[in-house]
Amino acid sequence: MPASGMTTVRRPRARQRGNSLLLALIVMSALATLGALTVVSVQSSLKTSTNDRSETIARYAAESGAAVAMDFLRGQTADWTTYVRPSNNPSVTLSAPDLPSSGALPGMPDNLFSADQNAWFSVEILNNRNDPGFATGSDMDRQLIIRSTGHGPQGSVAIVEWEVRSQAANTPLILMGWRVVL
Repeated sequence: MPASGMTTVRRPRARQRGNSLLLALIVMSALATLGALTVVSVQSSLKTSTNDRSETIARYAAESGAAVAMDFLRGQTADWTTYVRPSNNPSVTLSAPDLPSSGALPGMPDNLFSADQNAWFSVEILNNRNDPGFATGSDMDRQLIIRSTGHGPQGSVAIVEWEVRSQAANTPLILMGWRVVL
């Protein structure tokens, strides 16, 4: 204890004591920001990969529908006039009994896909515009367009068109061309 009348001498404070705390706060804020940006980036990547998967399933469903329709047309002995309308208005949608898997929703017995894919397709037959019977609704050149619409999870849709030709009934089909519509 100091004697009466004597004052206690205090040591001067270190000027940098508060700077350490301020520096720690700045570093913690930077790390929190970096962590938040990482979370946002990962969420965006997951969403993108999910959308890509859904679109791929829809495209595969559309291609599967076109292949099934091509196989169906391959077995037809009569001409293909029954599958076309004048100026393609309206187009002919293949469904049961001709093509039971066309329009079969997920979970239905005729659906060709596993239930976890949540996929299905519908197939339309169109006459090609260069056919002399296009306006009258007759197929004179044995060349048709198969338009297949594939549906996947999350409402994804893909449309493909395959133009096929056959020289005569029960002969191999030739794929003349294809295109992705959507």
